[in-house]
Amino acid sequence: MNEFSLIRDIERYLEGEMNEQEKAAFESLRQSDPVVDEQVLAHQQLIQQLEYFGRRTALQNKMDAIHASLANNHVSAPSPVPAPKKVFVISRRLVLNMAAAASIALLASISTIALMQKASRQKTTAEYEDVRRVLNHIQRSQNALIHDINSSKKAPVNPGTYGGTGFAISNNGYVVTNYHVIAGADSIYIQNTKGEAFKAASVFEDISSDLAILKITDSTFKGQPLPYSLKPQRALRGEEVFTLGYPRDEIVYGEGYISAQTGFNGDSAAYQVSIPVNPGNSGAPLMDNKGDVVGIITGKQTTSDGIAFAVKSAHLKRLLEQMPKEKLPKKEWNHKNKLEGLNRVDQVKKVEEFVYMVKVYN
Repeated sequence: MNEFSLIRDIERYLEGEMNEQEKAAFESLRQSDPVVDEQVLAHQQLIQQLEYFGRRTALQNKMDAIHASLANNHVSAPSPVPAPKKVFVISRRLVLNMAAAASIALLASISTIALMQKASRQKTTAEYEDVRRVLNHIQRSQNALIHDINSSKKAPVNPGTYGGTGFAISNNGYVVTNYHVIAGADSIYIQNTKGEAFKAASVFEDISSDLAILKITDSTFKGQPLPYSLKPQRALRGEEVFTLGYPRDEIVYGEGYISAQTGFNGDSAAYQVSIPVNPGNSGAPLMDNKGDVVGIITGKQTTSDGIAFAVKSAHLKRLLEQMPKEKLPKKEWNHKNKLEGLNRVDQVKKVEEFVYMVKVYN
């Protein structure tokens, strides 16, 4: 389907000109192709903006017509006999006082507007919070200390600056996490459920989708074939999902469902998810009942409990397709799922081996 045909079909779909068979086929296309779905949403927003502009223009024209009518009526009416003019004498001192008062009022108005705008921005920012973990202010657990003693592969003794979650996207050491987790990092370590830590480096970053690809540079790391795959099709509203992440030193399981097809402030690149997340869950995989990755946890809404946001896996797939094939062949992440049919306990048992704690040192 070329671009012109797609735009025509989108217009027919939004105008309700499709029959039931055409509508069903087009909605199936939207579900299977995230790019088409985003174009439909963008076209819908454009139409709404044009309709708003049209209503505003019509109102302006109507007001202009009323003003013109009043002006004509005023001209045709007989001119009244002018009343004797009153002469007012305004002293220079009064003029200066009025000017000073006006200046003070204007300055106060500008200050008030600035404060209101700042408060509004702070409120909007406060409603969204990334869920990386600040490690400097968290005492390490006894469990983590035991891991350090028993393992020869360990990160520096300093607990680090920030912590998050990442998960494998290949069997040769590539891991995805959130960009905000590793932003400004001097060094990065990933740690598995056994407490083993491996040096890693950021090799590919996309700030717009808040994703970063890490490569484990430690020669002692040995990867395994992935049991899960990426699901580029959008997850449905109400679909059950689960996640595994590191809000603490031990990996933690959480479950919920997709509550909206768009993320914070209507972001079409993300989902809104009803699922419990805490600092440290940034970069955790969001998976459906089959064990396919449908998204990556990025943050939560601070004004309501249990509302989180996740970047759609379609954007991760697009990011991986931009990577050189010699570094990350498509077969590494585009393979058959091996978790379908397993119960949740067995799914979690297999997945947790590929989910890592990300430790950042600044």
